[in-house]
Amino acid sequence: MSTIDKITRLTQQNAEFDMELRKRLNVASANSVLSVDERINQIYEYCIEDVIKKQAEEFYADFPLQSIKDILIRDYIRMESFRRKDNFGDFCLSLYQQIECMTNKLCENSALSEITSKMWGHPAYLKIEKGKELSIYSRNGDYTIASLLFPGNNKQSGNTNAFEKSRKSLQTQYAIDKIRIIVYFFGYKAMMRKSDYDSFVEITSLLNDIYQCRNMNHRGNAQSQWQENTIAKIIPLKSLYFFKFLGVLAQYVEYIKEGWGYIPELKKYSDSIEKRKISAPQL
Repeated sequence: MSTIDKITRLTQQNAEFDMELRKRLNVASANSVLSVDERINQIYEYCIEDVIKKQAEEFYADFPLQSIKDILIRDYIRMESFRRKDNFGDFCLSLYQQIECMTNKLCENSALSEITSKMWGHPAYLKIEKGKELSIYSRNGDYTIASLLFPGNNKQSGNTNAFEKSRKSLQTQYAIDKIRIIVYFFGYKAMMRKSDYDSFVEITSLLNDIYQCRNMNHRGNAQSQWQENTIAKIIPLKSLYFFKFLGVLAQYVEYIKEGWGYIPELKKYSDSIEKRKISAPQL
């Protein structure tokens, strides 16, 4: 969009903007205003930033963790600024920082820590009975929550990470494991059905893609072949992934807002069950 188009649209839509523009540039006519391109662009960008700030505040308006709300809003504004500049690497970083901030804060919650440690060894899926409503108290199968959330790297050897990671505290889990934990216990409220597995994999895979893309500009350790393949898949389609990743961020925030109020019910359930031991993997 040309400078003239920008000015025309803004002045037509907002009389106060028109007056303020003339006042700041100390000019009397539109012709002289339009001759100062760089200053016009700066004011236009200022107006856009003001809109983004309002959008960020609305996005996190009813977010339950008030102590980190200002940080999230600042990162959201940075994220949108990078998106407008087509800076995909820094966009992914500032988006991930929001997810990381929310996740770490939630994992400091003592109730969630107690809930997860008690439930690792219990079935991941609910029992479905014809004519009966789903209940968190009715679970079925040998596939544990730990097996779902901590899958092993080698499928042939089974979910070997379930035993090891279920013995760690919630706060010391790896970042991507914490994210999966939030999706399960907040997004699905620990009430997944087997038919939910595909949707669970879809969103956690996209969250993992964000996790990998956050370090695109990092000059530290060399990337693994898997990381390189992930980024090579995404970069040619980055225009699409700008919006895919924004959608995942919105979904993650909704999961937290919906699941936050359910924590007392989860705690009540976890208090009613016995902790189950997860067996060590067999060689």
